[in-house]
Amino acid sequence: MALNMKVPALPTHIAYSQGLNTEINYNLSNSCARTMTVAQLCRLADSSLAGSSLMDGSLAELPLSYASLSGAVALRQEIVRFHNELNRKAYGFDEANVLTFCGAQEALAAIYTSLLEPGDEIVVFTPNYPSLVTMAEEMGVKVKTISLQECDNWRMEPGQLAAQVNDKTKLIVINSPHNPSGAIIDSDTAKQVLTLAQKHNCYLLSDDVSQASNYHGLSLAHDYLSYEKSLVVGVMSKSFGLAGVRIGWVLSPDKNLLAGLLAVKAYGSICTSVLDERLAIMALQHRDKILAQNNRIISDNIKHFQHFVDRNAGLFAWQPPRAGIMVLVKSSLKAPIKLWGPELARKHKVLVLPAFLFGLEGEYFRLGLGQQDFLQGISALQAFVDNYR
Repeated sequence: MALNMKVPALPTHIAYSQGLNTEINYNLSNSCARTMTVAQLCRLADSSLAGSSLMDGSLAELPLSYASLSGAVALRQEIVRFHNELNRKAYGFDEANVLTFCGAQEALAAIYTSLLEPGDEIVVFTPNYPSLVTMAEEMGVKVKTISLQECDNWRMEPGQLAAQVNDKTKLIVINSPHNPSGAIIDSDTAKQVLTLAQKHNCYLLSDDVSQASNYHGLSLAHDYLSYEKSLVVGVMSKSFGLAGVRIGWVLSPDKNLLAGLLAVKAYGSICTSVLDERLAIMALQHRDKILAQNNRIISDNIKHFQHFVDRNAGLFAWQPPRAGIMVLVKSSLKAPIKLWGPELARKHKVLVLPAFLFGLEGEYFRLGLGQQDFLQGISALQAFVDNYR
């Protein structure tokens, strides 16, 4: 196990945002669904807590001690039930098939650190979440990339994957719904991906953090967890919108693999917060209401942005997402995005993240569709655009 992974530089999108050094009122590249306050979550979980504070009810009696290193049993059981529902299959898993982390990034870092050694090969689609590439490169791992294309609706084709995967491949990394394009791997395609991983006996990492943002009711269920060398990553921040609840997780059939991830976690956070665990349990137990409301907001924002594109014909183009929270938008403003993006942030307090931060060259930016203040954000963007016509 490689515990000496070199600490990388800040992920490019975080470094970009930090470098702007300005207050942001509207983050139009936000990767999360609408959030909730603690009071709203408490009211949803138990009507007797309506209008109350955290000092009332059972939360007030919660000892602020260390949490279980693997995560609370009740939390891990809810996570299993959640993924069984998403994938329409009961895997026979229990809490021992789940390990919690302080967010998905820690989970991904633990997977890379535990599984990969210098000289190994991994295959990923690009553009993508930057650390999926940079963490591997910093470890001396060979990263084979598959570039998604706008002309092909950003589709993740199993044939492209099959052309890159071979018996040297240690890990296949997939993400659906895709960040940042909004493309999907549907159930039929997922079967081909699984068959490919099994054929070459490599690990399969599925980043499923936005799988529940399925507002069109598409077939997104997969059977990856039937494969012993699979890992599925989830988190409270994306589809649930609860980024302040720092709970992410890994599911796997391989309990020995999870034990290795726990050893890596012990050198990092050690454990999550007991308060975050309790809030995550509440959210997961009431996931249907939370996800339904968040998905309605995303659906409404897709319509709002289509109106924006129609109003600015010739200046912006997009392919609405199949599922998920994020999508790519192409700009035809007279200035390149590397110039107008920072100006938009500093003068109008609106953040858009250029797609080159995610490995896609060209005049694209990532649009997040999950926030309730989305209309105000695109109104501010419109005021800026009016000066660039």
